[in-house]
Amino acid sequence: MRRQTVQDTLEHTGPGTQTLPGPDSLPLRFERCAPGSNVPGDIYLDAAQVIVKRRSAGVPLTIVVPMSMFEGVMVSVVPGDSFGTVKATLSLRHRDPALCIPLAETTSPESLSTIWTAWARRLGLPMLVCDLGGNVQPIEAYSVKREAPPAPRRRLPLLTGRRPRFLVRRITGRPAETMKIHSREREIIARD
Repeated sequence: MRRQTVQDTLEHTGPGTQTLPGPDSLPLRFERCAPGSNVPGDIYLDAAQVIVKRRSAGVPLTIVVPMSMFEGVMVSVVPGDSFGTVKATLSLRHRDPALCIPLAETTSPESLSTIWTAWARRLGLPMLVCDLGGNVQPIEAYSVKREAPPAPRRRLPLLTGRRPRFLVRRITGRPAETMKIHSREREIIARD
């Protein structure tokens, strides 16, 4: 039986603004064109993976990409079509530009700030910024931190490799005084 989900579409929230529903409505299904092509493809976005269905040279193509293969959730701001406007794009960044998934496009970058942090937290990916030169850098202060191993417990460097700590508190016996060896004595054990 197939899982029933709502077919999510683009919503107009203002003049020249196109956004997708937030990450709280995962899983999502939507249609977007691949970067650099005019052929639309069906995209299924889940918290664990992305499935892209496209046609390449008339052949149906299905690509499954685990979420761990994406570098992060990236915002890029480029000059708009008219003077004084900008175009901001929120996308899942992949090393292969053909696998980058555009999530939202808008003419007001301020509206992407809340969606950007929500997508990064929900998917467990770092937040990335792409400047006009094409350089991608992470934002460390707001990025999702991977869980680090716990800090080591207290160690006594002087005792490492030596006796256990509970034995340090015990007073050791004095073997020279407690065990006396009699060299010319006979054995106590009776033998026939």
